[in-house]
Amino acid sequence: MRTWSDLCLICEGQQDFVVNVHEAGPYERSHDYTRVLYCRACSVGELRSFSYDGFVVFGEEDEVMVWSAILSTADVDLVRTAFTCPVYLAGGCECPQHVRAYDTSVRVHKTRLPEHGPDRHSPAGRSVAVVAVVDGLVEFRSA
Repeated sequence: MRTWSDLCLICEGQQDFVVNVHEAGPYERSHDYTRVLYCRACSVGELRSFSYDGFVVFGEEDEVMVWSAILSTADVDLVRTAFTCPVYLAGGCECPQHVRAYDTSVRVHKTRLPEHGPDRHSPAGRSVAVVAVVDGLVEFRSA
């Protein structure tokens, strides 16, 4: 089974794993997740959606795809303090907080990143997301 990293897409340093919004897997031939990450070196947060599909036919689509939206430090701090689920790293949790975070993260515009090359490690042109607390639950919105 492969292991995927959550390295910063800007500096390639290790990011803090803030919240596991949703996760399916990892399985031997598939893995999907949406996470909030934060790089202390770059002072930038990220709403990252990742998909690995080992069942794709060659040329049909990429087997690994990553979508990303930048989050401000203030928004990451809001996620840290306002996320209401005590098991915030449990991507399979179906509590109201995880469900709201996932449902709203799906609607956020995220930039699909190339698998290789200099554009993968650049915030230029990257989508931006913001965080709001509505009815006591954290949700994500496109900026």
